[in-house]
Amino acid sequence: MPLEEYTRKRDFKKTSEPPPGPVKGRKQKLSYLVQKHDATRLHYDFRLELDGVLLSWAVTKGPSVNPSDKRLAVRTEDHPLSYGAFEGTIPEGQYGGGTVMLWDEGTWEAKGDPHTGLKKGHLSFVLHGERLKGGWDLIRMRGDEKRENWLLIKKNDKEARQNGKEGKFLENLASSLRTGRSMEEIAAGESPQKRISKMRATQSKKPVPATATSGGAETKKKKNTSLVLGGIAITHPDRVISDAGHITKGALAEYYAGVAPVLLPRIARHPLSLLRCPTGIDGDCFYQRKPGKGLGSHVHPFEFKHRGKRHEYLYIEDEEGLLQLIQMGAIEIHPWGASIDSIDYPDRLIFDLDPAADVPFSALKLAAQDLRQRLKQKGLESFLKCTGGKGLHVIIPLAGKDEWSGVKSFAASVAKEMVAEAPQAYVATMSKAKRRGRIFVDYLRNDYTATSIADYSVRALPGAPVAVPLEWQDLKGLKSASQFTLKDVLKRLKIKNTDSFFKEKGQTIPSS
Repeated sequence: MPLEEYTRKRDFKKTSEPPPGPVKGRKQKLSYLVQKHDATRLHYDFRLELDGVLLSWAVTKGPSVNPSDKRLAVRTEDHPLSYGAFEGTIPEGQYGGGTVMLWDEGTWEAKGDPHTGLKKGHLSFVLHGERLKGGWDLIRMRGDEKRENWLLIKKNDKEARQNGKEGKFLENLASSLRTGRSMEEIAAGESPQKRISKMRATQSKKPVPATATSGGAETKKKKNTSLVLGGIAITHPDRVISDAGHITKGALAEYYAGVAPVLLPRIARHPLSLLRCPTGIDGDCFYQRKPGKGLGSHVHPFEFKHRGKRHEYLYIEDEEGLLQLIQMGAIEIHPWGASIDSIDYPDRLIFDLDPAADVPFSALKLAAQDLRQRLKQKGLESFLKCTGGKGLHVIIPLAGKDEWSGVKSFAASVAKEMVAEAPQAYVATMSKAKRRGRIFVDYLRNDYTATSIADYSVRALPGAPVAVPLEWQDLKGLKSASQFTLKDVLKRLKIKNTDSFFKEKGQTIPSS
């Protein structure tokens, strides 16, 4: 009988673990997850969905992204699919008593027949998780009849890290993927939902004045352990996310609340990719574009098909959604160039001027002016943005009447025109070998599903610089593409209207 051993070991009147039962809304792809489990000793439960259950292994030291590490994985009883939503504390005295955190989740696909692989003792597969990705192997060991010992090994692919680059992989990812809580916070038993409810109840009894930098959002701290902005609880506001400048999670959240009125018009209802750094920019960061679980009720899923391939992204509509992203460790926000309401028709065209390391910033500024004049000659008005990194963006707001193929084709023709006329200054290919001493005129930001850094988005770089839209007259005094800090931007918005870009009427690409 499936899950008989799982049921036999548990008293569901005492434990909050889910009993076997059907799971609604199942997707076609097989689920994968890892739960950090502080039982008799700390370990990581590695689970793969197959035949309606979760195959399970206890990985004593946790997974390693270094192919040289062979981590012991002890096969345990199969678990129900509903266990993938479990995070909490198993009571003392119950089987597996201790705290359980959802550490990673996603989907997996076997290489070959998984049933044959299990029988032979070599299961090869690819993970599409938020934290674990790429190829992996589970290899059964011989000898011990009391328990089924396997080895969990990372394949040597582009997702692998070695020669010390794996660093403190597990240590840097110490919070729940779903709720952002630490093991201690989960053990304490207060859920994020309860915490938010309590804070909202406190706010309703005692009015909280709006801060000068919160864009009207109500702000309150609770014993230095949490911060409420616009009704969203920001946990660990004192956590330092950048040693340079001593930028905290709370300061980051207050910044995003402050710029929400000018940021949201350019990203609302646009598919997003996020760069999440739960422990800060010096920790382990990862990109996320799928909604997943635990991001909040104001973060929405968006699915569509293109050329027979299914895509899934997340999007937001309001300040609550923005702040929920920041609560879950998002630092960088990268919108797609079209809204979910008109996904085949981009509303912006972007040229990313990316200089080689040996190109002075003064040359980059001249390139931006050169591109602006070329676009003017074609009847197009453009806008400028420093990216917060090393490059500059030149942007054309579009009316949403041109299809992606036409927009990309036009951008490519302009880039190639610049290269043809000044090959010593520009390059339009991604080959780094050809970019020395030149500026890469990147037009590929205009491809289907491509994204670019959002206006007013913070960058996951030391000091947390900001990508800032500028007027062309600002270019002369610009010293670098990463000169603006959080405080600089908030001050700038108080004294100067810098959102003219948002109000510009969209344009159409000239016919060839």
